[in-house]
Amino acid sequence: MIEILRPRMKRERFWGLLVKGPIISMSQSPLIEILQPISAPGVSGEIGFRMREIPFKTHVNLRGDANDSKFMICASSLLGIDLPLAPNAVVESSEWQVCWLGPDEWLLIGLADQDVLVEFQNQFLESHSAVVDLSGGQTIIRAGGHAWRDVLASACPLDLHPRAFKPRQCAQTVFAHTNVLLTSVSNDDGRGVRAVDIVVRRSFADHVCRWLIDAAAECGVEFEVPIE
Repeated sequence: MIEILRPRMKRERFWGLLVKGPIISMSQSPLIEILQPISAPGVSGEIGFRMREIPFKTHVNLRGDANDSKFMICASSLLGIDLPLAPNAVVESSEWQVCWLGPDEWLLIGLADQDVLVEFQNQFLESHSAVVDLSGGQTIIRAGGHAWRDVLASACPLDLHPRAFKPRQCAQTVFAHTNVLLTSVSNDDGRGVRAVDIVVRRSFADHVCRWLIDAAAECGVEFEVPIE
């Protein structure tokens, strides 16, 4: 039926279009199937949970020897900040957020979409290290509101109490049967945690988002337009 409605294109002409036509790069949110914004007050008539996506950021996985002075100096010069060495620590510069994942592993999240992979790989050539671009495979969902801890606790075994999950901290855990990285979003004074960023693989983002919406139905949920 398709062949009847659409005439065949000659192979030479088709390949000519591939070669000569402009190359268009497009980025698409993994949450495109979820209609946004959403505002659904809870049983009390209030909104207790707010969420929005922070898409299209640069995500780079960096591995190296923290005892190698050349590696550490190189990382500091590229990022404008020292790599954190304390477990689950998060540090930030004007352009980067750096999350500790292990003794020799960090996740670098750029505050904007940056093409830095080649530059980073070239700079770390003299060190025993690995640089992997994860930008296309991950996104961030920010969860806030006065009930965010209760909503996440419905499907996350991590202790999110303020005495355990503090400002400038991150933690790798499981939420809704999905591996995620949680990073705290501090208050303006830096003394408390007002929200949490959920770093999730692109293929699981839709599932996590829908689970959050369902889990927050009782307290009221608002899904805001993305932060770009």
